[in-house]
Amino acid sequence: MLRFTRRSEYGMMALVFLARRQKGYCSVREIHGELGVPRRLLAEVLKALCKVEIVEGIRGPGGGYRLREDPYSIPLSRVVEALDGNLRITECSKGGDCRWLDDCSIRGGMTQVAARIHGVLDDFTVAEVAFRIRQGKGPEKV
Repeated sequence: MLRFTRRSEYGMMALVFLARRQKGYCSVREIHGELGVPRRLLAEVLKALCKVEIVEGIRGPGGGYRLREDPYSIPLSRVVEALDGNLRITECSKGGDCRWLDDCSIRGGMTQVAARIHGVLDDFTVAEVAFRIRQGKGPEKV
């Protein structure tokens, strides 16, 4: 079954937390305490999201992380790419060795599947996940 990596999953969870929080900076300790995800991996994920300017972080007392952009403008595809690179659903799409590469019966189809999955992730934003908004409906209570 297709599944997000832990990095992407924790990254989306952290972004949803920050989107719902909406004010000030949140420390790794605070996010970790609320979400219960491994602290070290959470810190790595937040640093990676800083590098691509999805979040901003400041050090010191009162520091932490916050969204750099409006959560409505952050597609999930950007988050996944920032944390795991391009979506690859087959071994051959990684550019690795494959003995069937020249005569592969599924490569073309799987490339289309990956493109459609990317399109779906591109259509969903952090805000839509955070506030459960879809197709013109208002936010659900969370």
